[in-house]
Amino acid sequence: MTTVGIYVDGPNMERGLYTSGDYAVLERVGSLLMEHAQMIGEVTEAKVFLDEATMWRSSKTREDYELNGFYFQESKSFKRVDNKTGAFSFGKSLTDPSMHCALVDRLHDPDCPDVMVLVTGDKDITIALDYIHDHEKRAEVVGEANSLSAFLVSKCESFGYGCHVLQLLARGSKLMQGQLAPRLKADTKVCTDLRVTDESGKPMSIHKYMEYRNDRSNQKNPNNIAFWRSRGFRERPPDWEERLKHERKS
Repeated sequence: MTTVGIYVDGPNMERGLYTSGDYAVLERVGSLLMEHAQMIGEVTEAKVFLDEATMWRSSKTREDYELNGFYFQESKSFKRVDNKTGAFSFGKSLTDPSMHCALVDRLHDPDCPDVMVLVTGDKDITIALDYIHDHEKRAEVVGEANSLSAFLVSKCESFGYGCHVLQLLARGSKLMQGQLAPRLKADTKVCTDLRVTDESGKPMSIHKYMEYRNDRSNQKNPNNIAFWRSRGFRERPPDWEERLKHERKS
C-alpha cells in the first residue's frame, strides 16, 4: 500500500482562496485535500503549517481541517511598526522555513510517506522538491490558481511530479458537486477567469497579478536561491553581485 502525507502552507491557501473569492473551496479545503490524497494511497499524516498571525477567514476552514484529522503546527510571526501610523502589524513569519525543514527532516525517518502532497503555490518549495527527488520519494503539488508559481509548475514537470490547481480538483470533486459552477476546463493549467482583486477588493488584471505574484515569490531577494533558479541557475552564482548589477541596469 502506498502511504501519503499531506503538508499544507496554511496562510498561502487562506490568502489565495480568499482573494480569488473561492469561499466554498476555502471552507472545504481539508476535505478536498484528503479526498485527493486518498486516491493516491493511505494517508498516514496530515499537517497544516501556520503562524501566530494566521487569519481564519471562516471558522469552517479550521473545523474542516480538524474533522479530516489535520494537525496544526504553529510557528513564530514577527511584528513591525508602521512608520506612518506607529501601529504594530505582523510581517514576516517562520511558516515557510518550518514547513521546509519538516519535509526534509521527514525524509530521514523510516516511516516517511511514499508520496508527499505539498499544498502551496510558493516558488521556494522547489528546494524541498530537490531533496524529495534525491531521496527517491514522490511528491505532488496542489496550489491555488492565482498564486501557483509558473517556475514551480515547470519544476514538477521536470521531475514527473503531479502539479494541480486546487480549484480544478474542487470542480471534479464529489464533495463539491452542486456547490460550484463549472467555469473551468479540466485541462486548464492557468486559471484566468477567476476573480482577482487587490488588497482593497478592486478588480485586478490577471497578467498584472501574475507579475506581482512571481515578484513576491522571489521577494526580489538575490540571497534567495529561488531568485536565481528562476533565472536558470541551480544555486546562487559566484559572480552574483556583478550579475545583479547588470540586471538592474538593464
